[in-house]
Amino acid sequence: MLPEILWQIGPHLDQQHISQCVLACKTWNTTLTPFLFQRVALPKRKLLPSGKFGTRPMITGAHIRHLFCSPDSNTILRQITPQCTAVETLVLGKITPEVLPILRLCRNTLTRLEMIPNPHSNSTTTLTQTYQRSLSILGYSQVLPRSETTALLGAILDLPHLDHLVLDYLGLRDPAHVLSFFDYCKRLSTLELHNNAVLVQAPPDMELNCLRSLSLIDSSMQLVDQMMLFLQCPSLDHVTWRKDGATIPIQALSRTWGSGLRPLKLLDIASVKVPDEGLAEALVHFQKLEQFVARDTLFGPLSKQAIVDAMRSTLEVLDLVDCPAATSEVVTEIMSLCWSLKSISADSLRVLDVLENKWVCGDLEELRVVFIGPSTMSKSATQLAIYNRIATLRRLRLLSLGRYGSTSRWSVRSILDLSLNNGLGLLASLTELREFDFCQMYHNIGIEELKFMLKSWPRLEAMHGILSADKDRAAFLESFLQHIRPGVRVKHNLKYQRASGRE
Repeated sequence: MLPEILWQIGPHLDQQHISQCVLACKTWNTTLTPFLFQRVALPKRKLLPSGKFGTRPMITGAHIRHLFCSPDSNTILRQITPQCTAVETLVLGKITPEVLPILRLCRNTLTRLEMIPNPHSNSTTTLTQTYQRSLSILGYSQVLPRSETTALLGAILDLPHLDHLVLDYLGLRDPAHVLSFFDYCKRLSTLELHNNAVLVQAPPDMELNCLRSLSLIDSSMQLVDQMMLFLQCPSLDHVTWRKDGATIPIQALSRTWGSGLRPLKLLDIASVKVPDEGLAEALVHFQKLEQFVARDTLFGPLSKQAIVDAMRSTLEVLDLVDCPAATSEVVTEIMSLCWSLKSISADSLRVLDVLENKWVCGDLEELRVVFIGPSTMSKSATQLAIYNRIATLRRLRLLSLGRYGSTSRWSVRSILDLSLNNGLGLLASLTELREFDFCQMYHNIGIEELKFMLKSWPRLEAMHGILSADKDRAAFLESFLQHIRPGVRVKHNLKYQRASGRE
């Protein structure tokens, strides 16, 4: 195959397929190697190993376009920095002065910068006791020293093409720094501030007209200052406002967002404690909302009615995990009235509620829910009925029948056992399925079930869960899976192993 044709195919291949293609011949290796190293995640070690394979990132550093650094990989970053001159996306797991060289080298290419360090990682710079004590009194437990803040801020403000910025623990507090930072933010389209990234309010007379997406996640700014910052961004269509356990004044901003220059399309208020009636009052103003994340909130029947009345034809993504008032009846009614849904996540659905209502969201692509009893039918007949209902969702790309991301009520038990004898074969129609999640399920998956999945779901890429409580049997099943289709990833989430004690 001609190199010109390979050059056109390369951008459409994932790294796993490219890594196999480069072994085919010298021509393929030379042509496709740049695509193999366009997306690099640095390992969690202090130094790259020496030798042929350890020096590979140095040789191909100029090809890297997207670089992801873990909290413990900044030393490796210093090793490869001289070769990385064309990075477009840089994600840093730890903020230290070691990141300054790569920010300067990639000054003219960086468009996305994310600085989200591990909150438990150790800083390379030890703060003086007096300085640390003064910050603790103010409630700022983790921020950078002023000298590091000044140096990093200067490097960020010198990036002319940056469009997407995520910051954490930078500790902007000097009026001059805050003024220059928000003045720079006028050119951004996406801004995400975590924790102690900014400690004081933005200049009140400044408008950020270019911002389309603003996220404030557990910000140390006062709530009133956070609200004013949202009001200073008239063109927002994506809003994330998270303050764990706090009551945010979302009602006061709902009219502004609902009548802004651009209709609000995404709203994420996970973990905030707005009353159900207040949330419902706000939702009626978002008639063109497409994505709503209300995980671990007080979402209830009133909010459900607001969604059904205002956005049944526009809402595509809904996350109600860990919402105590989002009962099975509430979720089932949403699925039976909102035909535009493409992704829904909830705690559990009772079999009786599922069978009494017809789902109208036939284009659903992601379903995350646990099916539970009681049921008036036998166990086998109940499972057949549930599998039949799921089988109607032929466009599913992700199916999660376990506990997915929830940890607050992890012990809930599904009524499904994932065996062919009880109807799993009815899911053969899900030919678009990419991910299958059975975390925290007491299942009966064996060789025959795996053969069925691999045959019926040709696009399957990942499975989440423990294949068996017996480690030897789990290892055998996983080796069988990798032998039949090496590309399928089996992800073992240790957080869920406590629920796989028996089958």
